[in-house]
Amino acid sequence: MSASTNADSDIALFRQDLVALKRDVASLTEHMKGGETTTVQTAAGEIEPPVRSLRRQAGAEGGQSNKAVSLFIEKQAFLVLSLAVAIGYIGARVFRR
Repeated sequence: MSASTNADSDIALFRQDLVALKRDVASLTEHMKGGETTTVQTAAGEIEPPVRSLRRQAGAEGGQSNKAVSLFIEKQAFLVLSLAVAIGYIGARVFRR
């Protein structure tokens, strides 16, 4: 009977260890899920300000380029018109073939 008692106590200890292991794995899984979300949110928070800055800078430079082209066209209207006619003529010759 003592062998049976030892086996029963070993099985009880094994079940306790199994329950503890199951609880630890569940806790670790939840921790991992939370860590991934936090990591993604942190990365997004770090990337967002430089992207906004680049977008503002590109918008400002685009506006400056637009003003520069408009000013050039106003001051060099004859040259721009001549270039447009020349490009149209060359394009017509190329596509006629």
